[in-house]
Amino acid sequence: MLWRDLLDTTLECRDKFTAYRDRVGKRQEKGKTVVVYASYEDPSKPGIVHNRIVRADTYLEANSPGGSNEQRLSRAIVIFLFTYWEDEIRPRLAAAKSIPINEIKPDIMGDLRILRHAILHAKSNIRPDEHRRLKVVGSRFPPSTLIHISYDDMHQLFVLIKQDCARLIFSWLGVKDGAISPGQLVDIHIQRVTNDL
Repeated sequence: MLWRDLLDTTLECRDKFTAYRDRVGKRQEKGKTVVVYASYEDPSKPGIVHNRIVRADTYLEANSPGGSNEQRLSRAIVIFLFTYWEDEIRPRLAAAKSIPINEIKPDIMGDLRILRHAILHAKSNIRPDEHRRLKVVGSRFPPSTLIHISYDDMHQLFVLIKQDCARLIFSWLGVKDGAISPGQLVDIHIQRVTNDL
């Protein structure tokens, strides 16, 4: 159940990340889009309230791959995933295994902790001394530069979380030579079995 919670949350974050879209409209002058408006309400209903109106070029820049909106969303997901792990999943796993919480240390979650700290406390910059502590994602995020999380980086973070979850499960179950190694996993699906024939 604990693993399902973490995997469900990871999958939901991934789905929200790939499906993030505002309801968008535009105003054109002389055949060119000059203003874009975004709303979380149905634009076909009368009296909608726009949450913002911006110039089209500004909107396109912010919503382009790697743009400021993608970066805010990516960083928020990193913060949320680590916080959910630290406050919910990790304590429950420790209690279920009857071990101290500090004995549950997947490498990717340690790296997410460092990324989270840099995002929240260092304006998204990883100091060189903190960068040296990254065990899994150091090559993706150079030190002393703004953390830029591309779509591929985000996808890879999800894969690495699933792989470390599998490593913990295999270790706790005593699986030495499974049909697949945790490092080969790219996705996990939990099959729901029904008694219907």
